[in-house]
Amino acid sequence: MSTKKYAVIGHPIGHSLSPFIHEKLFSLDNIDATYVALDVESLDKDYNTVLKELDGYNVTIPHKQDIISKLHQISEKAELCNSVNTVKNADICEGFTTDGYGFVSAVKAKCNGVIPKDVLIYGYGGASRAIAFECISNGCSVSFAVREKSIANCKALCNEIFEKTGIKTEVYSIDNIPSNKHFSLLVNATPVGMYPNIDGCIASDEIIKKCDAVFDAVYNPLETVLLRKAKEYNKNAIGSIEMLVYQAAKAHEIWVGAKYSDDQLQTICRLTEDKLR
Repeated sequence: MSTKKYAVIGHPIGHSLSPFIHEKLFSLDNIDATYVALDVESLDKDYNTVLKELDGYNVTIPHKQDIISKLHQISEKAELCNSVNTVKNADICEGFTTDGYGFVSAVKAKCNGVIPKDVLIYGYGGASRAIAFECISNGCSVSFAVREKSIANCKALCNEIFEKTGIKTEVYSIDNIPSNKHFSLLVNATPVGMYPNIDGCIASDEIIKKCDAVFDAVYNPLETVLLRKAKEYNKNAIGSIEMLVYQAAKAHEIWVGAKYSDDQLQTICRLTEDKLR
């Protein structure tokens, strides 16, 4: 049996923990497979020559939406979110999103098995979309915070969410979030604070103080400035290693039908955290 080939694609791909996590999962599967990080600048250039040769791959910034036009079909949830982070190449090339599943698993693990109901999401990209739709499906109210130049694009997302779900969402400028607003969960779904620019923090201290819990999708460094500040203000600070591991496990379910116990996945979470320390 030939070795199966998998990858994570993005641009720039930078330092990715995905190969480490997926190698651990493939070891549990007893599957002969390789998993690498590929810097893919142009889907048009690399799709037929590189990506179609893989058995499957994960997709990160900036390709989560652009990859859709290259695929034969996408899952119902990926269509709802208009975002793909996992592709399975078989007789057809099919796209899925596991971001929302990973997010819910990570937050529930730290919030007594529930999703906080008033959610403020920074960003409007692929991860933000998946998280927003997942929050709405769990009965949450959702608001977005974006830079002034991105408000029009984010309002288009809000309109899309309303058309698909009938639920209204709000969009604020990062610098003009109403002072009387309180959020039970703040989510950073942007790259702000990611290695090597580790001094960045997407939210002001005033906003962090008004939230009960803070989730940061940035996983490198393990403790971002945002999470450190959340802890300083006695907020529930939730890192994204569990999101990364659980969404990876969901990708393996899609690729090879794998199933894992919580104990197995929590062990991989601890090993991944140790690797970052």
